[in-house]
Amino acid sequence: MAVVGLANLAVKVADLDAACSFYVSAGAEVRDRMRWNNGERADVMLGPVMITLFTQALYEDRVELPTEGFLHPALFTDDLDAELEGHEVIWGPEVVEGAFGKRRIAFVTAPGGIRLEFMEQLAPPPEPELTTDEAKSWHAVGTAAGPQQETRTQ
Repeated sequence: MAVVGLANLAVKVADLDAACSFYVSAGAEVRDRMRWNNGERADVMLGPVMITLFTQALYEDRVELPTEGFLHPALFTDDLDAELEGHEVIWGPEVVEGAFGKRRIAFVTAPGGIRLEFMEQLAPPPEPELTTDEAKSWHAVGTAAGPQQETRTQ
């Protein structure tokens, strides 16, 4: 068992529109905004860090949470069951799906009044569906020296 990477830092916000606007003005890219667990979520790419904003945490009915604030780091693991041994699990393990693909996740309590999210990636994110105009902008480019490869025109 091992933690093999950091997926994101999760933050609860009361006003997702205002939070997204703040991060965009700070130079971040906001993507994958969607309805999520009786609330909303959005991923914020701020340099090498992904912050996931939530209006409601999955485990909100299990622990007391402030209206806004840091929730948890989300950590990839290669063996979720082994990672959970010896921890107080407050939610999960459950399988969830979204723009991030399919994952098996669980939350445990951690010092400092936070939680840790451990997750196993079960399936990759789905390929984005292209609109007709986007599909027309893709074309195959082949050369005599090698196989065809996909490129996108601007």
